Amino acid sequence: MKQFIAFVRKEFYHIFRDRRTMLILLGMPVIQIILFGFAITTEVKNVRLAVLDPSNDVMTRKIIDKLDASEYFTVTRRFHSPQEMDLAFRKNVVDMALVFGEHFTDGLYSGDARVQLVVDATDPNMSTTQMNYAAGIIAAAGQEMLPPNISMGRLTPDIKLLYNPQMKSAYNFVPGVMGLILMLICAMMTSISIVREKETGTMEILLVSPVKPLFVILAKAVPILCFRLSI
Repeated sequence: MKQFIAFVRKEFYHIFRDRRTMLILLGMPVIQIILFGFAITTEVKNVRLAVLDPSNDVMTRKIIDKLDASEYFTVTRRFHSPQEMDLAFRKNVVDMALVFGEHFTDGLYSGDARVQLVVDATDPNMSTTQMNYAAGIIAAAGQEMLPPNISMGRLTPDIKLLYNPQMKSAYNFVPGVMGLILMLICAMMTSISIVREKETGTMEILLVSPVKPLFVILAKAVPILCFRLSI
């Protein structure tokens, strides 16, 4: 038991003496907590919303103002044709487009109002949340604009999903998992290679060579990375 405590004490001395190890043990968890807890968020905020409004009447302007006034959406562009909208999505300058039908006000009173939400669905989870938020605001705005003596059904927008209509999350998860695996494997195999050099006593020969230790580590990591990418 005394020998085990002595080894534990020795490891503590090694950790406290090595500044890089202290940085990894204490600095990296703090950075990760900040990133994953605050910087990386799934909240819907400042969604870049574009509008295609051929009717341009009072009702459509009120709905647009309602969306723009919320903390979730920001109206950044107004289109005059579907071609402009398609080009904006291809250039990734908008996240969502709100398309009104012609004579929207007349259709609102007759129950035939047409409104469509065009969403970039490359991120399925975020696009679903954006659709739900926008649909709720549009439905609430439609009820507020009608006179009290007129009743109608819920104003539900039609949904059109771009680039990922099946809402498959594998398109996002698989590349992320590949990157994570490559990172872990490269780091682990590089560490094993360095430990093997230390065990065989050849690390001292490498360190006295006219090459910086950083390049020695990179030289060990590059072949492993190339091998994993070839697989």
